Amino acid sequence: MTSALFSSSWYRVADLKPRLRRQARLVQHTYRDQRWYVMQDLASGRVLRFNPAAYRVLALMDGVRTLDGIWRSACLTLADQAPTQDEILSLLSQLHQANVLLTDRKPDLEELAERGQRLRRAKFKQYIANPLSLKLPLFDPDPLVGAVVRGVPPGAWRWLLAAWALLILVGAGLVAMHWGELTADITARVFTSENMLILALVYPLLKAFHEFGHALAVRALGGHCREMGLMFLVFIPVPYVDASESVTLPNKWQRMLVGAAGMIAELGLAAIAVWLWTAVSGGVTKAVLHQVVILAGVTTLVFNANPLLRFDGYFILSDALEIPNLAQRANRYVGYLARRYLFRAEARPPLHLTRREPLWLTAYALGSVVYRTLVTLSIIVLIAGQFFVFGVLLALWAGYGLVVQPLVKYLRFVARDPALEGHRRHATLLSIGLAGLVTAFIAFVPVANWTMAEGVIWMAEQSRIRVPATCFGDKLLVTPGALVAAGQPLFSCTEPELDAQVQQAEALVREQEARLALASTLERVQVQIVRTELAHQRQRLATLTARRGDLVVRSPHAGRFDIEAPGDFSGRYFPRGELVAYVLDPARYTLLAVVPQGRVDLIRHRAGGVEIRSAESLWDVLQARVVREVPGASAELPSMALALQGGGQIGLDPESGTDGQAPKALEPLFQFEMEFTGPVQPHFLGGRVHVRFAHRAEPLGEQWYRSLRQQFMKRFAV
Repeated sequence: MTSALFSSSWYRVADLKPRLRRQARLVQHTYRDQRWYVMQDLASGRVLRFNPAAYRVLALMDGVRTLDGIWRSACLTLADQAPTQDEILSLLSQLHQANVLLTDRKPDLEELAERGQRLRRAKFKQYIANPLSLKLPLFDPDPLVGAVVRGVPPGAWRWLLAAWALLILVGAGLVAMHWGELTADITARVFTSENMLILALVYPLLKAFHEFGHALAVRALGGHCREMGLMFLVFIPVPYVDASESVTLPNKWQRMLVGAAGMIAELGLAAIAVWLWTAVSGGVTKAVLHQVVILAGVTTLVFNANPLLRFDGYFILSDALEIPNLAQRANRYVGYLARRYLFRAEARPPLHLTRREPLWLTAYALGSVVYRTLVTLSIIVLIAGQFFVFGVLLALWAGYGLVVQPLVKYLRFVARDPALEGHRRHATLLSIGLAGLVTAFIAFVPVANWTMAEGVIWMAEQSRIRVPATCFGDKLLVTPGALVAAGQPLFSCTEPELDAQVQQAEALVREQEARLALASTLERVQVQIVRTELAHQRQRLATLTARRGDLVVRSPHAGRFDIEAPGDFSGRYFPRGELVAYVLDPARYTLLAVVPQGRVDLIRHRAGGVEIRSAESLWDVLQARVVREVPGASAELPSMALALQGGGQIGLDPESGTDGQAPKALEPLFQFEMEFTGPVQPHFLGGRVHVRFAHRAEPLGEQWYRSLRQQFMKRFAV
């Protein structure tokens, strides 16, 4: 027993004759070899869980025995395990709040009305506190699901499930075989305006099939689904069903099957879609099937299967660990740890904890809080990126739920919790001290600050060999791949028109020389005119001869000669300035890094060291320094290796890349050229690297303020 056997308030209820309403359903469960009893109110769907001692008391509530007689009978039967009078009163309070208790006294109509009003207020507060998830009930799906279940013989369900699992495996094999085609250029194929419309139409239908899987599993296992409607997740309508009756299933594997039924149904539909996708040649049908495969894979594996969110994965994990109400129990256990070890109060640990449960509860409480916060912030940033004002309002709303509301609850806990009696002053001073330390750390303590960017190993402009004039390829003077010295001839070109101009200039020079010899016997004035014309023609000939000499292209520095398609060089037409070949020297390799507009000022004025790691060998650290900034922002990428399609992190504008246009990034980027300064030099041209620009250490508050200010400036152009 955890408290005194007798209660000073017992006389008020000793003569009551309680009984349970008919809508209360009791089912036996086993959790970690311990017997429990689950009660569900079939009218409201609310669920309560009781231990064997409480169940013994419930079994005696028949409307004939008095409460005092029930307690005395329980004491005789249960001996030392019998509940105290205060525990009996607490049990009655739970049953009363759940609206499953009847007594021989007349009901208090005012109290019933007030209770209904409280429930409506609580539901409204739940909507207000969670604006990203609102529910709108629509209809009862049980008749439709029941008709489907009655049409399937009872013994056929396990064979249908096995066939469906085989279908999913076949679909997974097809996805693996066509992975490149499914994910190639996924940004341009999914996030276009046309495909976004398809996504908006397909997503609710896909989720309706998902929820129908839950309802079908519940009904096939003997339960009922009485509610189906729309849930507005981030204001996107998503179908849902109320499958809460699955908690009354006695077998945990049945409950886990209900939790996984939606994902099983959705993955099976995706398997059918990928099979049809491989058979369809193209058009709108292929685009719709592609969207089904992507949606089913991403939403199922990233969201539904994630146990840190209260979706399917959470309930599956809760049943697998045999820890019902995992989230609530985890929060209560962390509260106990805070009372016991942080505030040094005499707190009782939660009852019936096994040896491993404390570790699971602590890990889940901390992990779920961090993950939900990150998901909420990511959603806010996503919405603010498209609708900034609306995103700010949503951020204030979410900030209230993530910061203000928990802070108010914490202050109320410190000020009023009975467990802190005698320790309230210590708890208050400790809370103030911790809050002060956190505030001081955020506002004044400098922490490391850096900018992460991506770049590509590039070459200096001098290493690019271009033709000096419009010409045709003649012959290669160096074998491709050979090492060359500075000034060594690489290849020669011909320009027939230039050759004709040289011959013409030579003929004009000879003509003017002959005229000069003839004019020397004439007047001096005529001689001077001919000499001037001869000097002009000789100068023109020298210029044309020099241009023809430039058609023999020489190496600007030592390195390895490289040219694409050397067999096609002879006779190929080259416009003036076209890139023809390269002279590669690893010592002359440079790095082009692309930086978002919001971080460019830090790199310009507060850049410290630069640390570079190759994407192929992250353990090798390269040192470099900035030598040049490309003036002005540009959406053009220096290499496709930086785009999502090439393994990078930069998204491409889905509207670019068409009509012969070069692919462009979604947002303008600044380019910085760097030269390597350390002993380790890169050896692979075109490789993608991760660049870390170190900045002066700053407090977190200053960093957050600058980021928020940049967002305002970006959205409002101020």
